Amino acid sequence: MIILKCCSSGGGAYADLNTDIAYMLNRNDPVWFETAFLAYFDIAWSTICAQACLCLAKITCCNSQLQDESSALVKKGLECLDVSANTLKNEDGTIVNSMAHSYHSHTLSELENLSAPV
Repeated sequence: MIILKCCSSGGGAYADLNTDIAYMLNRNDPVWFETAFLAYFDIAWSTICAQACLCLAKITCCNSQLQDESSALVKKGLECLDVSANTLKNEDGTIVNSMAHSYHSHTLSELENLSAPV
């Protein structure tokens, strides 16, 4: 829902933005979400969470009052992608699901670009 709200807001703040930010920064999801989403939806749950952090960070980065939240969201998104990187590769480094890995790589690239100093 967070990703949909961000997209439908046109890149601007929306009514419960602060609630969504707090949820993403403090989420505590069951461990089984990670592999269940991979098995049924071809995406790791933590990649979806990283995408939500990315969307929220894009909204908050332009607001001087929310700069700390934006930085925290980028950091949390990168942490989520570390989790999904482990999920998406076997011990020998082979990719478990190429579609999920592609989405992971795209999200990682966007988060890294957002976190790079200007």
